[in-house]
Amino acid sequence: MGGRKGYSLNRIVGDISKVKSEKKELLRGIEDNNPKKVVQATAGILAKSDASLESLAHSFLFVGSIKERDYKRLSEQDTKERRKELAKKWAAYRKEKGKKFDASTNRDVVDSATRVLGGTG
Repeated sequence: MGGRKGYSLNRIVGDISKVKSEKKELLRGIEDNNPKKVVQATAGILAKSDASLESLAHSFLFVGSIKERDYKRLSEQDTKERRKELAKKWAAYRKEKGKKFDASTNRDVVDSATRVLGGTG
């Protein structure tokens, strides 16, 4: 059985000294099995992380940049083909914008876009 790969908080948000209290709240929410607290702490971490906010913003801009006719065509493709084409489009987007993200962020953006545009393919 496969699963999602986990990453350290430091790798995702950069300098964790900015989010110490939110990190404690996140861990407490996980320990207490409290989804509301986990989401609240995660939102607080995201709001204080320039790296996370930038990658999130660009992922939204990327999906929004896909033209309507491409959207329809992509949504009709099987998952493997859609992922392959979106990976190429994401690389072109990053090159055009002059942005570089780590491999895990690139994979997450492509995977998310594949699901968003996907249906059941």
